[in-house]
Amino acid sequence: MKNKKSLIAVIVVAALVAASVVGVIIWKSQPKGMVVAVSTLPDSLNPVLEQNTSALNADELIFDGLTNFEVDEVSGVLYTELALAESIEQNQKDKKTYTVTLRDVNWHDDTPVIADDVVYSFNAYTLEENNSPKRDYLLSFISSVKAIDDKTVEIVFKNPMPEFRAYPVLTFKIIPSTYQGQEMDVNMRNGELERKFATAPIGTGPFKLESWEIGKWLTFKGNGLYFKTVPQADSLVIKRVIDPIVRMNELRKGRINVILETNPMDRAAVSKIPKVDINSYMPYAFYDVAINTELFPKAEGRQAMAMALNKAQLVPGITDRNNGVILNYGPFPSNMFQVNISEYVNEPLPDVLPFDIKQAKALAKKGNISGQNAILIYPDSMGDFGKQMAEGIASQLAEIGLNVEVKRTGDQVFKRMVYKEKSYELALMYHEGFDNVYSTIGNMYRTNGEENITGISDKTLNTLLDKWEKEVETEKWVDLTLKLNQRVCELSPYLYLCSLQKDVYSRGLSNVLIATDNPFLSVEEWKFKE
Repeated sequence: MKNKKSLIAVIVVAALVAASVVGVIIWKSQPKGMVVAVSTLPDSLNPVLEQNTSALNADELIFDGLTNFEVDEVSGVLYTELALAESIEQNQKDKKTYTVTLRDVNWHDDTPVIADDVVYSFNAYTLEENNSPKRDYLLSFISSVKAIDDKTVEIVFKNPMPEFRAYPVLTFKIIPSTYQGQEMDVNMRNGELERKFATAPIGTGPFKLESWEIGKWLTFKGNGLYFKTVPQADSLVIKRVIDPIVRMNELRKGRINVILETNPMDRAAVSKIPKVDINSYMPYAFYDVAINTELFPKAEGRQAMAMALNKAQLVPGITDRNNGVILNYGPFPSNMFQVNISEYVNEPLPDVLPFDIKQAKALAKKGNISGQNAILIYPDSMGDFGKQMAEGIASQLAEIGLNVEVKRTGDQVFKRMVYKEKSYELALMYHEGFDNVYSTIGNMYRTNGEENITGISDKTLNTLLDKWEKEVETEKWVDLTLKLNQRVCELSPYLYLCSLQKDVYSRGLSNVLIATDNPFLSVEEWKFKE
């Protein structure tokens, strides 16, 4: 019996030792480099397919387009310049045919970039089976992409296109047609090779993907042969830190160098932290409240809610500022024309449903929402700002007899209720990831659209969206935008609130210049302070 107990003891000790050894093998310390904290890691690194915001940002590290967006370090203005294209020449007769000569650039695996890669990329973006978010946008402009020889590509636009408008279209990321010695299928949703590319891609960009620790971080190594400015830092880490309080504490301790997701309420406190720099810009993004139209089926009731909101007074100290806030009256930020085409239109989009409490009360009765109850949810990630915004909305809606209870939920629960189950009543939303003219916004409103969380369905709206997305003449596009704005406001599937200046915090780094939603446009210049 004694020998048996001794044997058991030896086995237990041996098991514990083995477990500790395995633990040492499995556990990995965080890689060194510039650390960028995010709440959600990329879901894919294939720029052709649908991606979350973190992945869209990471694409900028790995890939280039024929042209790239850049940020002017003096003015902070966004502009386009040649990237994989060494030259782009317009046919002066038809004004719509462009000849692109490629640079002598290699992929991260040292194979050369050739014209077939450009043709393959365009075909992959536009293949219906891939359901690429960029498909409709590219097809609305480009008629064909053809390889003339290994270093020459002919791109034909559907209509005459001046260079200043053609260059932004050509910023779509180019991917290799051949990967690990094999040709990839244009259908990137099928096949083991194509799936592998999404998690271990090669590109031409300033950084190469080095490792991907699921649920923890992605590490990138500087591309010392980058054809533009060689990265000043050897490595970069995108690290998952879900809790915003933890992110702030890690920034204070110098363990995190950049925080991308910030709360408007934190700026005053952050400005007091030593050695922290704040980059501020107006993002292509906005706040609104999604309305479940199955539970609020009458447009008059939804219009009543819209006209009951005095948006400037929702969050005192934030929404009532003279700078850093744009109050929105419809589906687009109200200053969209002024920012993008001031030479054509230099005034805000019209306020179709202005604040009018008397009219709102009348519509509330007609829409059967007076005296009703509703729950407004907002996600944890919005923090105290989300709480104040939601409570401000609830307080103002009470003026028309709609009793709103505010509830904070975990981010995953929020996403499930809003996007999957559609079991919410009202939901405070933050929409981001758009381009400068919000060309993908139709996904929120088209019947059966991927981002249609409100359940809105309207044939007139569908037709307007089809025309608007394909229009390339500025004056006609402006007219369609105004009609689209009018129709969406009539249907009122959302309560439109505001666009807010966004802050990005950095510590221990120099040359961090962020002036747009994509934080990595200037990443080659980032370096550790001495």
